[in-house]
Amino acid sequence: AVSDAWMGAIHQALKEQRRRDVEAPKAKSCVALMMEWAEWLQFPVKFFIKLTVPDMDNPKLQHLYPVSFVMSMFWLAVFAYCVVAACDGIHEDFGISVTVLGFTVAAAGTSFPNVFSGMVVAKQGKTSMAIANALGANVQNVFLALAVPWTIQTWAIRGGPFPMVVSDLLPAVMECMITLMPVVLVYVCCSSSMPRWSGALFLLTYVVYLVFALGQQITQCVMWPLPCSAA
Repeated sequence: AVSDAWMGAIHQALKEQRRRDVEAPKAKSCVALMMEWAEWLQFPVKFFIKLTVPDMDNPKLQHLYPVSFVMSMFWLAVFAYCVVAACDGIHEDFGISVTVLGFTVAAAGTSFPNVFSGMVVAKQGKTSMAIANALGANVQNVFLALAVPWTIQTWAIRGGPFPMVVSDLLPAVMECMITLMPVVLVYVCCSSSMPRWSGALFLLTYVVYLVFALGQQITQCVMWPLPCSAA
């Protein structure tokens, strides 16, 4: 009886294997194919990062955190340069305004590191650090990312002031201050906390800002959507 049951189990397993062999492979969904392509395209980047940035999840390599920090900053600079170079190419090939590209492609591409770092610390319950990361990144953009090249340009290269091609800077600064107000108001009015609905509010604020900024750029009217004659 035992041998018969054993032979029956083998026979059933062979039938199941034969049935699986003759069945056509299941078609992959479009999303799965896109994820596979994205994973394949990421291989060169992941390879060089794995080669140059010590893995902080490995306890044996955690003493190399200064190297990991410096190399992470290096790769951020490389990728940011690639994003800006791509924007220049799009501007030259398709004639899209550099201001529009700055509002959209460049802003999104260079802000992804801030988004991911904010998500990581927020999931760890460090809300204050996530907020400080978002605000501090913009402070760094103004007082470090702009200050360093300007200092080098004025002191080491030209040895004095140099002209900057800037137009309508005051409205842009005012718009940045206005879009920052919802963050401050929510933080103050909600007892130094960020409710769940604040994320949707901030996204809506960004969309409104983007619409106004693009409208002003396309129409070349600083007071858009008001008529320029009213300015």
